[in-house]
Amino acid sequence: MEAVKQRCFQKILEQNNLSVDDFKRAIAPLDAIEQFYEDSRYGYHMFEEMVIRDGCFIVQLIRKVYPEDDILNFGRIQTDIRVDLLLLENQLPFFVLFKLYGVIVPNAGVDIAAFADMALKSLFDISFDCPLKNDIFHLLDLVHSCHLPSPQGIKVHKDFKAKAAAGAREAKPKRLWNFIRCATELEDAGIKFEKTENQRKGIDYSFDIMFPKGTNVLRIPTLTVSDSTERTLRNYMAYEQFVSSGEPTYFSDYVLFMDNLIDTGKDVQLLCNSGIIDNWLGDDEVVAKMINHLGDSIYYSQEFYYAEIYCRVNKHCQRKRNKWMAALRRDYFHNPWSIISFFAAVVLLLLTSLQTIFSVLSYYKQ
Repeated sequence: MEAVKQRCFQKILEQNNLSVDDFKRAIAPLDAIEQFYEDSRYGYHMFEEMVIRDGCFIVQLIRKVYPEDDILNFGRIQTDIRVDLLLLENQLPFFVLFKLYGVIVPNAGVDIAAFADMALKSLFDISFDCPLKNDIFHLLDLVHSCHLPSPQGIKVHKDFKAKAAAGAREAKPKRLWNFIRCATELEDAGIKFEKTENQRKGIDYSFDIMFPKGTNVLRIPTLTVSDSTERTLRNYMAYEQFVSSGEPTYFSDYVLFMDNLIDTGKDVQLLCNSGIIDNWLGDDEVVAKMINHLGDSIYYSQEFYYAEIYCRVNKHCQRKRNKWMAALRRDYFHNPWSIISFFAAVVLLLLTSLQTIFSVLSYYKQ
């Protein structure tokens, strides 16, 4: 890819009658960029040239301008590049990309929000209707900010936090939720699992997990587990380790939720049967181990997004009546033959009782 990026940069210089110095002046002073990087093994000039070359390459990808004879015309390599662009260790400050864009297209008249919108649509096929935040750190931050629960879900969470804060009387902080059991145990307690749609107006609402009041149904959007799932989730979770305290960590919270639901391959199988997991790996145990290890050494925010759902699920499981009804359905109503056998037994019991009653009545009449 270094040769591809170099050819791309040379073409920019030739077609736009630019020099390397034009780009150096645009990103000066370089100290404003170096502060974001810990690794100082590169020399000043080498680092400067690397930032310019890589940044211009990304800008051209955003503009969808590639050299015709390059491998970028093949769909698979573009997919791999998109994944690479979002790796936490590969990020360039977003203001640098915007300044380089201004050199390449000086009369575009585009502000940084419009440039961010262009990047979302062209690189990641994301149409974000909500206003973009002003302080965009880099591409990963931009894409991460688009993965949100629905406005309704966020409102429910805020209301729960407000009620919890208003009801708190203890001086010592106390966690308001406890972990839930795995999927097979929740099923034994009478909880059903259903998939829910996670696409609305082109926005991915994968975090919208619901446990409506007055029901025993846990509704969860489908999670497609493929070879890239672990890498993708780990990357977002790694980024969330650096957000400010109190800021939402939706990916980490989501993984914690799924980790609670999944202990073994049996839990994965149950969720697959419910349409909640689409297992492209084939082996349920492999998926279970992957989910169980995703959260190792991860910091979780105090603002756990699914706290209210955890509270209501645990209250449901604490009611013995729910467990008894679940056991009745599992043992006697899990298939048509069991239902027929149950009702046959009931009818037989009724007939036997009637026969006994008539026998007693006839005895007293005699």
